[in-house]
Amino acid sequence: MPSEGPAHRFSDSHFINRELSWLDFNERVLEEAARAELPPLERVKFLAITASNLDEFFMVRVGALQFLREQGRRARDLSGLTPSQLWDLIHERTSAFIARQHDLLNQQLLPLLRDHGIRRLKPEELTSAQRAHLEEHFLEHIFPVLSPIAVEDEPPSIPALLLNVLCSVGVREEDGTSVQRFVLFTIPSSLPRHIPVPDAEGGAHHAYVNLEDVLGMFQQHYFPSETVTASALFRISRNSDIAAEDENVSDLASEMEGILDKRLQSPAIRVEIQEGARRELTAAIKTMCEGAKAQVFTIPGELDLTAYFAIAALPGFDALKVDAWPSQTPPQIEPGEAMFDVIRRGDLLLHHPYDSFEPVVRLLEEAANDPDVIAIKQILYRTAKNSRIVAALIRAAEAGKQVTVLVELKARFDEARNLDRANELLNAGAQIIYGVRGLKTHAKVCLILRRESGRLVRYMHFGTGNYNEATARLYTDISYLTCRADYGGDASAFFNTVTGRSRFVHFQKISMAPFGLRERLLSMIRSETERARQGDPAEIMLKMNSLEDREMIEALYDASQAGVKIRLNIRGICCLRPGVKGVSENISVVSIIDRYLEHARIYVFRQGGRPVVFISSADFMNRNLSKRVELLIPVEDKEARKRLTHILDTHFTDNARARVLHSDGTWHPVPLPAKKAKLKRSQEIFAREAARRSRQRSQSPDVLVPHVPKG
Repeated sequence: MPSEGPAHRFSDSHFINRELSWLDFNERVLEEAARAELPPLERVKFLAITASNLDEFFMVRVGALQFLREQGRRARDLSGLTPSQLWDLIHERTSAFIARQHDLLNQQLLPLLRDHGIRRLKPEELTSAQRAHLEEHFLEHIFPVLSPIAVEDEPPSIPALLLNVLCSVGVREEDGTSVQRFVLFTIPSSLPRHIPVPDAEGGAHHAYVNLEDVLGMFQQHYFPSETVTASALFRISRNSDIAAEDENVSDLASEMEGILDKRLQSPAIRVEIQEGARRELTAAIKTMCEGAKAQVFTIPGELDLTAYFAIAALPGFDALKVDAWPSQTPPQIEPGEAMFDVIRRGDLLLHHPYDSFEPVVRLLEEAANDPDVIAIKQILYRTAKNSRIVAALIRAAEAGKQVTVLVELKARFDEARNLDRANELLNAGAQIIYGVRGLKTHAKVCLILRRESGRLVRYMHFGTGNYNEATARLYTDISYLTCRADYGGDASAFFNTVTGRSRFVHFQKISMAPFGLRERLLSMIRSETERARQGDPAEIMLKMNSLEDREMIEALYDASQAGVKIRLNIRGICCLRPGVKGVSENISVVSIIDRYLEHARIYVFRQGGRPVVFISSADFMNRNLSKRVELLIPVEDKEARKRLTHILDTHFTDNARARVLHSDGTWHPVPLPAKKAKLKRSQEIFAREAARRSRQRSQSPDVLVPHVPKG
């Protein structure tokens, strides 16, 4: 649990608000969409990412804030803001962000796509032949699917994150008077957002019309004796910050099903209405959605820009996409060699996605088929849709192996999938644990027990990312595979603790939150602080997704004041202010936003020239250190430590995709190097290094062939 730290010695001005720092992160992502040197569809992808990010931000972070406001809470956060002050700042910042999104889309990206043969056509641009084509499509594929819902005294249920159209429909009575009523259409996600049409000019390889425009053109078919006088497009986000209170729950699976149902009817947290809607429609939408309690935004263009993920992935437009960086097989793995043999020969460190995730998947698949493997224990937090790892665990259980899987049902937005996975594993005969009571289990570990020459050998995978083959191609993460006996003992003790409710014991090597991980990190920081006070060189390098925990930030401030050189690579939220005179002058912070989502956690402490290096599933956030089951893994293999340090050093020299955090809380690109200096793009460097290692392996002969003299 949180350690007894010193009294707070730093004021509100020394901290950056968590939510505003997150909005800064999304602005950095939007800057990638604005990069003119990137291929068009890569820029479109980044735009879609910003929209997806914003959806989750409102559902989770702003949802929690809404609850605090409604409860009348006035407690201030780290930076001194009350919930009401923060609510207003978020609305102001988000309004400006939405304007930038749509200005970029309308002024740059759509014209650029049109120039390259991808054209979004508006109704007024269509020829009669195109309209006829769309009407036929509408009557066959859309008209039977959509159901008009009359809006009466009791407002209809409106699903979150789907497009909705509110229509004003009028009928003329026999006495000549006109009666108006409102009708709601909800567009399901099963209908494609973009409907292809033949291009009249013949110059477009892909011409399309948005589904909402097609509905607007032909919605009169639903009202043969009435007239649609106006319509308005809108979308809502609901508060998803509803967690299972599992302390006294006997059936967590049933409780999670109830939570999913509650989220469908939770309060609206954001209402987006397309610009140009008539006043009476806008008023009706706000009433239906209880807009007085939500944040309402007028959108100057298309709603739900996440639809542009489909445009970014269009087949046949490779010239508009980035060149692929293929994942490579590490040179330590010989073709056809069993993963058990590879790991037994020495520890294996993988840097995904530059190094393929395939060795991790293969390890599980080989374990499932190996008669000498007697048990597999694993934690699943988020998995791929058609997961080979889950399939391997099912085969292992069906083969009679002891398979124990902790499936975290409280993994936000993956609860339904995890319930399904758990049921599949249960049906196969696996032992299933639904997380740990009162905590989320976020650790990434797999333990395989194998009989070898009459003894039991433990093989382990520790990671910073999820067991998800899909995201392993998109996120940068670290895998560490080992069969060291002391790590194996720790891994067994860890699983006994989380699955058997055993009393916590101190491990030999690893550390576990919430029972010591925070304390070990604080001990390492304070050790460097003391070395600096003694006049010795002291340095800390940390790479993580988010830095928010006050105790950890204050420890870093103390270290900086003592003279420790601290370099931080923070992808997203950073509540620490670097470069503040007398407080954090020795701290620098960079953020890398590039092709892959930076997700690895790597922690390096100089320790008098004998660096101690860790990987972890935990960020420096209070939730990770105090409210989740996490792991901190020391990496003892010399070459692996060297490589992890190299990864951090490379990120800190990035001058192509890095942004630097200033003491005023603003982020700025790294100043361009001198004319003769080279641009250093860390992700590209890692991709080149992986390719070079792979080439060197393929050029090394498996058999030494001597030259024999002829004669």
